[in-house]
Amino acid sequence: MKYVLFMCLTLCGAVVSAQSPSVQSLTILYTANTNGYLEECPCSKDGLGGIARRKTVFDQHQNGNTLILDAGNLCSPYRKNEAQEKLLMSLTEKLSYSLMNLGEQEFSYGLNFWKENGRKLNFVSANLRDKKGHRLTPPFQVFAFEGLRVAVTGVLSESAFQNLPDDIRADLSLVPIEEELSKILVHIKNEEPTLIVLLLRSQDYEAEKTLAKRFPELHLIISTDERLAREKPLRIGQTLAVSSGSEGEHVGKLSLGIDASKNQILSYKNALIPLSKSVKKHAQIDSLIQLFKQSQLK
Repeated sequence: MKYVLFMCLTLCGAVVSAQSPSVQSLTILYTANTNGYLEECPCSKDGLGGIARRKTVFDQHQNGNTLILDAGNLCSPYRKNEAQEKLLMSLTEKLSYSLMNLGEQEFSYGLNFWKENGRKLNFVSANLRDKKGHRLTPPFQVFAFEGLRVAVTGVLSESAFQNLPDDIRADLSLVPIEEELSKILVHIKNEEPTLIVLLLRSQDYEAEKTLAKRFPELHLIISTDERLAREKPLRIGQTLAVSSGSEGEHVGKLSLGIDASKNQILSYKNALIPLSKSVKKHAQIDSLIQLFKQSQLK
């Protein structure tokens, strides 16, 4: 009788094990709102920020399954120093972003400036077009890891788009977010992703909640809204929403445990890593920044 019971428990255990979820890990390093700063913003009371420190954190926290994403507004909100904007885009290329969402500030110097300097970066936008309606970037991208397929798309809100001066906005056009997402998510689902990530540049109150309720298939929203910058992500149904805050002061690190068989996030841990003086600056990037600053004094 004991032998029969032992065999039953053994076989039952094997069945449970066979039906256990296939848990995969994914790390997402995320940023937003660099606002054109090469180094820490003078407005930062704790002296946080700088892309040389950002590069150090990226290098330290990458593992096998890692995406590096930006929710938008790499560039300045208004024209300050064109040479600095060019250098920022050039140095950002060295940060090896997986994808960066197009914010309205990427066009502070106009569409042609972005075409000349921004196209070398991995930008994405589903709903921002030129004035003829032609796409400026791919609408989404799928990243394949062992056991995972992660689809990433990005959008810009009408309210943020209106921040641009009339003459710059005249060269661009924008499809409403919900209209575009309804279409593009069909194409994304055809790619059979395990996870769907939305990069969101918006200044509408609780835009993340609105979109998560309208499109519950979104697993994660990475937003420019600094009100979401906290260790505990906002949860709307099955959707998580996070932000790294303002002025490029932090790098967000989201560690996910994903049930690849059910396309569900099983566990998550979020951290905001401050780009403080204790973070060593990446030598090459810092050197180029210092050379640029010296050239500006001549």
